[in-house]
Amino acid sequence: MLDARIIINVSDTEHLHMNGLAGTYIVPAKKLSEEFGILAIYNAHEIQDVGNQAKTEHWPASLSVALDIIGKNSDAAAHTAGQPAGAEKWGLFLCEASPDIPKDLLAAIDEERAFLNDNPPEIKQKRDRKTKMMLATTVDPPEIAAQKEKLAERVTRLRAKFTEDCRKLVTKAEVTKAKQNLQKEDQRLVSEGDTMWAGNEASKRNISELHKKACARMGQQRPWCYIAEQLVDCPGCGAKIREDILTCPQCTGWLDEGINELRAMKPKDRAVKMYPERYGEPVKTATTTR
Repeated sequence: MLDARIIINVSDTEHLHMNGLAGTYIVPAKKLSEEFGILAIYNAHEIQDVGNQAKTEHWPASLSVALDIIGKNSDAAAHTAGQPAGAEKWGLFLCEASPDIPKDLLAAIDEERAFLNDNPPEIKQKRDRKTKMMLATTVDPPEIAAQKEKLAERVTRLRAKFTEDCRKLVTKAEVTKAKQNLQKEDQRLVSEGDTMWAGNEASKRNISELHKKACARMGQQRPWCYIAEQLVDCPGCGAKIREDILTCPQCTGWLDEGINELRAMKPKDRAVKMYPERYGEPVKTATTTR
């Protein structure tokens, strides 16, 4: 039974890896409703040209492909001592689990591959009237095209189910480790961005989107990383204000009751809550008699 390997991604950016023989792999970014994105790695099929019009086939193990994706087979080092190297610094992590690939999925993959090999696409050259360019289009009989779509949909469905099963095998410790690696790299990038900003104009121009995304992930605000904030209307004067402040900078009204709660109040009650010094009842002082 062939096994698969699992790579997770705890960042909000997908990771693209291109291998000249094994193809292109995309590790999805985590969605808002997810703790991590996930990619199941299968045994790859490589066809290599060895010269003299001869070709050979390779079947690299899933572990070898996974190690190549996260950079373990690369000579790229970390920027500083103690930092994660390769793609692990971007939030990728190779999990320990190596689940067996279901038999029905293997059978579907083999069936699709055999059908595609037996029915190679027919290419037709056609000149586009608008651009005057020669375009290559695939011409398949309707029944062949329909069968290709059917087989592809089946493989896609079974892969998606297997990926969800793989998600259950990821441990909390692995997710935590991936987040720690990403945090270390984010801290390094933000520090590097501060250093560049403190330099001359040429140094400031070296601040990239990588530095800005790291700053945003850490919830930091810098002169070189502007983060637009959602503003709301003050329930008292209508000025645009931040939602997390206690008093309005325009009308000095108190907002500690909550903006939504203040909007739901009657005008008189809202005025008393926001401007107690103007509309609140005067505080009675105790009087003494002799």
